[in-house]
Amino acid sequence: MAAGRRRAETVRSAHIPNRLGHEPVALERFISARSRSGLSVVMPIRRAFKICLAAFSVAFTGLILMPPQDPVLAQEPPCSGTLLQLSVSEQGKSTVDRFRFSLALSGEGTSEQAALTQLNQRLGQLRQSLQPLVRGRLVVPSPSTYPRAGTNGAPQRFVANTGVSGEVNRQNYNPFIQAVGGQPGVRMQGMESIANERDETALQQRLMAAALRRGKTEADGTAAAIGASQVRLLRINRSDAIRGPKRVQLSADSRSGFDPGEAPEPTATVRMELQYCLT
Repeated sequence: MAAGRRRAETVRSAHIPNRLGHEPVALERFISARSRSGLSVVMPIRRAFKICLAAFSVAFTGLILMPPQDPVLAQEPPCSGTLLQLSVSEQGKSTVDRFRFSLALSGEGTSEQAALTQLNQRLGQLRQSLQPLVRGRLVVPSPSTYPRAGTNGAPQRFVANTGVSGEVNRQNYNPFIQAVGGQPGVRMQGMESIANERDETALQQRLMAAALRRGKTEADGTAAAIGASQVRLLRINRSDAIRGPKRVQLSADSRSGFDPGEAPEPTATVRMELQYCLT
C-alpha cells in the first residue's frame, strides 16, 4: 500500500504544477525550444524587410536626382551633293461666308450711376434692334467708367463704355449696318469678313500643293544650272497658315447701302521652308 501511494504521487507530480507556481521541467524545455525557433524565423524576415526598404529608398532617390534625358531627334538623311534651301509662299482668297462685327457703346451723365443708367438703356435698344439680324449670341464685356472734365466752366461729367461684338450672315450685311448707324452712343469699329471653314481648309491644301510645285520647279532649275541630274526633297518646314480676315471700313452716313459682294475677301497664306539635295 505504501509503495502504491508513492507511485500515484510520482505520476501526479509529473503533470501538476508544484505549490510554488513553477512549471514542470519538461514544459519549461518545450517553451524554451519554441521561443528559440520563433526568434530564428522572425529575425531573418525583419532583416530582409530592412534590406528591401533600404534598396527602395536608394532607387527612389536616384529617380529624383536623375537629370532629364534629351529628346531623341531623328537624323536627317545624308546628302552627298549640294544642299539647296528655298523659302516659298502662296496666297489665295476664299469667298465670304459671314462677318464679325465690333461696336463701341457709351453713355454719359452727371454721375457714374447716371452714365451707367444711360448705357444700360442704349444697350437694351441695341439688343432689340440686332436680335433678328445677329447669328449666334452677342458678346458684351463689363462696362468701365471715367470722369471727363468739363470745358468752359461746364461741370464734370462721367462716361460709361462697353463693347458689343458678334456675327452676321451675308444676307444681313447691309440691314445690320443700317440698323447700327442710327443708334445713339453706338460707334462702328469695323467688320471682318470670315471664310467658310470647309472652303478655307480646301484653300490651304491647294496653297500647300502649289508651294511644293513651285519649290520643285525652282530646285530643278538650280540643279540644271549647276550640272546636277537628281533632285531629292529632304525637309519641309511649314509655318502655320496665316488667315487674314479683312476689315471692312464702314461709314454710318452712307445711304446707298452696302453690298456684301463688295467686301474684301478673306485671304490665307502658306509659307514653307524646303531643303533639297542636288546630286
